Amino acid sequence: MDPAGITIGVVSLTVQLAKAAADYYKIFDDMSDVGTTYDSSLHKLRTEGLRLKGWEEAWGLGNDVRQGRLNPEDYRYRYATATLARIVAAFASVDKLQAKYGIIVKEAKRKARWKNRLSVSLPLRSRSKSPLRNARTEQVIPTIQETDLHLLENPRVLGNQELLPGLLEEISSMTDAMGRLQLSLSMYRKLRWVVADKAKLDDLLRTLTSLNDGLFHVLPVYQAKSQVPRLKLSFDIPFLLDVRKSSEFVGREYLIESLKQNVEEGKYTQNTIVLYGTGGMGKTQLALEYTHRHYREYSSVFWINATSDQTTILGFTQIMQRLIQHHAELSEDYSHIGRLLGMTGKLDSNGCFAVTQPSEAQYIVDAVKRWFALPENMNWLLVFDNLDDPDSVDIEEYIPACNHGTVIITSRRRDLQQGRRGFEVQQMQPTEAIQLLLMACAMPKIEDLVLNDQTTASTIAQELGYLPLALDQAGAYIHMSQYSLGRYLKAYQTNASYLLSKGWKGGKQDRSVFATWEISFNAIQETNPESAKLLLICGFLNNEDISEELLKRGMNLELHGMNHLEDAIRTLLSYSLAKRSSNYDSFSIHPLVHSWAKLRLKSEPQKEIDIAREAFEVVTSGVDKSNEGRIEDWIYERRVMLHIDAITKHMAQYAEDSNMNMQDGSRSLGDVYSRHGRHNEALGWYKWALAGYEKVFGVDHPRTLKTVHNIAFVYDNQGQYEKALEWYGRALPAREKALGLDHPSTLSTVNNMAVVFDNQGQYEKALEWYGRALAGEEKALGVDHPSTLTTVHNMALVFDNQGQYEKALEWYGRALAGSEKALGVDHPGTLSTVNNMAVVFDNQGQYEKALEWYGRALAGRRRHWEWTTRTLSLQSIIWQGYSTTKDSMRKRWSGMGAHWLGRRRHWE
Repeated sequence: MDPAGITIGVVSLTVQLAKAAADYYKIFDDMSDVGTTYDSSLHKLRTEGLRLKGWEEAWGLGNDVRQGRLNPEDYRYRYATATLARIVAAFASVDKLQAKYGIIVKEAKRKARWKNRLSVSLPLRSRSKSPLRNARTEQVIPTIQETDLHLLENPRVLGNQELLPGLLEEISSMTDAMGRLQLSLSMYRKLRWVVADKAKLDDLLRTLTSLNDGLFHVLPVYQAKSQVPRLKLSFDIPFLLDVRKSSEFVGREYLIESLKQNVEEGKYTQNTIVLYGTGGMGKTQLALEYTHRHYREYSSVFWINATSDQTTILGFTQIMQRLIQHHAELSEDYSHIGRLLGMTGKLDSNGCFAVTQPSEAQYIVDAVKRWFALPENMNWLLVFDNLDDPDSVDIEEYIPACNHGTVIITSRRRDLQQGRRGFEVQQMQPTEAIQLLLMACAMPKIEDLVLNDQTTASTIAQELGYLPLALDQAGAYIHMSQYSLGRYLKAYQTNASYLLSKGWKGGKQDRSVFATWEISFNAIQETNPESAKLLLICGFLNNEDISEELLKRGMNLELHGMNHLEDAIRTLLSYSLAKRSSNYDSFSIHPLVHSWAKLRLKSEPQKEIDIAREAFEVVTSGVDKSNEGRIEDWIYERRVMLHIDAITKHMAQYAEDSNMNMQDGSRSLGDVYSRHGRHNEALGWYKWALAGYEKVFGVDHPRTLKTVHNIAFVYDNQGQYEKALEWYGRALPAREKALGLDHPSTLSTVNNMAVVFDNQGQYEKALEWYGRALAGEEKALGVDHPSTLTTVHNMALVFDNQGQYEKALEWYGRALAGSEKALGVDHPGTLSTVNNMAVVFDNQGQYEKALEWYGRALAGRRRHWEWTTRTLSLQSIIWQGYSTTKDSMRKRWSGMGAHWLGRRRHWE
């Protein structure tokens, strides 16, 4: 094959393509006629058109072939030629769209000629004011054949660096196809179809961008007529940040190293790292410290404030200005710099540009992203700082579309780590926190302080939750006020809200600790008010181990409400205001965030009372529903005791604002404290409830009397028997009058008075009162009712304590028969009686029988593990009885066993 002939063919095709490039560039220039709805799309079309024009200029297409920058026999030339042809083909494919949306057939008889010719209307909008502007004029153009499109898209042209057989014929066919396309250009001068089919327009844009990107890789170095090399893109940009690095960054070396490791592991795979954590945790300072330590490892470093779309776009604008300034130091040809950076026609003679429309801002963002994404630009670092509102800042629109380079995002939003490499920034270590505090207040190192100041510094750091921002501002306040550490600690403990609500660093009061969280809270309140309210409620609970089970029980949630609760918790987690526990069924809140949630209500007293009351009802309802006498209920109450303690501390100040719901809740908390042996707290809540009941219902109301009975029970458990009898004596006559002599509640008080006499050693009185209780219970409840059997058991216990072992065994036997029938052989109440019978045999010296009955109790209690340890202890004493003469020790333990397993009745 004649190489000269091939060259001629290629050049011929090149001339045709040059004309196509020029004409399509004009098409882009006319796109404003289609309307403003598609400004963004039109901007992108113009961008690709400018790039297409750039290829024409770079290769000298249409000029003397000797001025070309590539030899026509070079495979890259054929690649570029074929790619341009495919760009034309992409536009040719809109023929079908034009047919669909823009063709008018004037007469039915012309349908016969449809296969050979197309009838196309001119634009509907005219630039003239002619009265005939709505008249339709037709133009007949050659048909574009399917084979034309096939030829223009034929990848054979791209496939081999050697001249292939048939290439000349292919080039000739493509040249003919180009001729037909040249004649049909007017058909596309307005491209009205873009208004009707945006999906096709987007597809065209993707095709153009992809093909133009391919051409970039074979773009030759453009040379002026003087043959002086022109400026090429530069990627080594001098390090310069306008964000101030803290001079007081201390410690946290493990975080810097861990971040460095994350960066290394994510190179070329997942190169986006999210530093997330609670506001004030030092995410920005950590990113700055990393940047200043490692900037030499990057070809360029840029920092963007991603607080909003406006600040993010401003950041990209500043990057573009930096790129222009850097290239201007290498060449003053701003026209060429504009073309290199995708800013053709946007720069003035001084290299400046102005953004006046949203579309222009997006133009700059896209140009900067393309610069980052270039394959030669491999080692850059881009930081998006304070991306706390991903709902308004779509970060995916700003991250360069490539896997090289490194992106670091700082955010309070934990959910941003999804699909990226997450890195949580947590509170400082205690030693680091103390070091930061002392540095901020310009004090000596901790080892140079006296012991008292060392302790005080440690206490301040702990009170501030080891939060870097709080420690930094505390140090600034101490330094500014010339306070001692001790004086600051006293001020903080009495007026934390004031100290944390203002910034004391350099006079700035807009970066306070509380203001930092207020931003997140306001955002939550707008999007999820339930979540904001939940955070305020949690301010009155303990900040650790906030159980979802407590919230579900206490909020009386149905299925829909439970979904709302889960959404509210997820929102707090996503803003890093809460953190999941290791077992995933609870969450915790940083101590300072927890304090802020309550302190922020001080300015709204009524709202503070309302939220406190809701928190109180959550806790009291949550524990009131748990009391079914099961071991798991006791464990659950033990777990939420921290929250009961917290609400106890907070509610004391709201006593005068109580209502009836709070009185019922107060009694419930008294019950919980009593069940867990915390008698003083139980008395406090019972007496608060009693005052409310007496005020609202009177002294003889059942609720009032129930509370009186429970107060007596607490005194009994404390060993204050006289006070117990006094309060039981107050409850009994009122219950007899209000409820009757044989009412279960009345008989419960009678039984418990007998227990007090028993504990005092007044056995005759005890038997008298037990007998009175038993008579009423058998009459009202029946001989096998658990309450009746409790009294029978307790009478046996009295005989046991008196040393009347035969009577004791008789009454224990009666209790046992009833318990086995009513409760079952392995019920704890039944096994309690079995155990006490063993104690009697032990006291009688009938050790074989004692062992037999202890064995029976042990077997049952192994199935009820909560009693096993006690039984083993008692049984071990019996075995010792065979080999020791220390009867007093054995009897003392046996007596403990008998009283230990005695029964009282507390709650009806």
